[in-house]
Amino acid sequence: MLVKENLPVPIRDNHQITEAMTDLYDRYYTSHEYEKRYPKPNQSTLHFLFENGAKEARDILDFGCGNGRYALPLLQQTDARLTAYDISHAAIAELSRFLQDHPHAARIRLFDGEAEKLNAQGDYDMIMLMFGVLSHIGDHSARIATLRQLRGLIRPEGKLVLSVPCIFRRRPFELFTAYWQRVTGKARDTQKEPGNIFFTRNIDKQAHQFFYHLYSVAGLRAELQEAGFTITALAPESLLPEWMITQSDLLGKLDEALLPLLPATLGYGIRAVAVPV
Repeated sequence: MLVKENLPVPIRDNHQITEAMTDLYDRYYTSHEYEKRYPKPNQSTLHFLFENGAKEARDILDFGCGNGRYALPLLQQTDARLTAYDISHAAIAELSRFLQDHPHAARIRLFDGEAEKLNAQGDYDMIMLMFGVLSHIGDHSARIATLRQLRGLIRPEGKLVLSVPCIFRRRPFELFTAYWQRVTGKARDTQKEPGNIFFTRNIDKQAHQFFYHLYSVAGLRAELQEAGFTITALAPESLLPEWMITQSDLLGKLDEALLPLLPATLGYGIRAVAVPV
């Protein structure tokens, strides 16, 4: 028998998305399941950051930093001042724990909760939106609002480096389900936007509903242009799923070796560098 009370409440609007994603990632980090699933950075993504200005950057904002999977290596391998922000209190608590007795802890500031608190915290010559953070934020209006907020925080010569999940490689069943809901008139609120999907994953023995907006290269380019950015570089984020290449050094090296053969539009995710215009 299906126990309905164990199922997540359906998500429809941006406010519900924010609440659901905050709760989901709080549990994800508190249970340490995120750390087990993604134990280290994607090395090719880390190299992409270094190749696109992280080594030279003075001030870096990691927006949606999680437990510091990329912030910590940058803190260790650059001289930049870092600002790490995440909506999840548990993520920032775990990053704070990792920073205990860290020799460079004085160069990083931590923020959680509402993103608006970043607006008075300075400007940056690199802003990072890694591993699909933008895709979790909400519908088109919410994503553009976030990108415009970041546009206001970046220096004129600064770079926005981001990665998003590819619509051609991710969640085909959920994409078809969303499409069918639109065709049959059953889609509601955020479900009406093409590319928006919902799926359920068990975290710490509890079902949670994920929201994702899946991107094509054209869709990503259009949103960045609308928010005041233009793309200067595109690349695939990986060939294999992220959990595979972060749990296996061999698969990670193989994946990075094959990436030059793969167009950005067919990556498991799409990496991009954008600059303000």
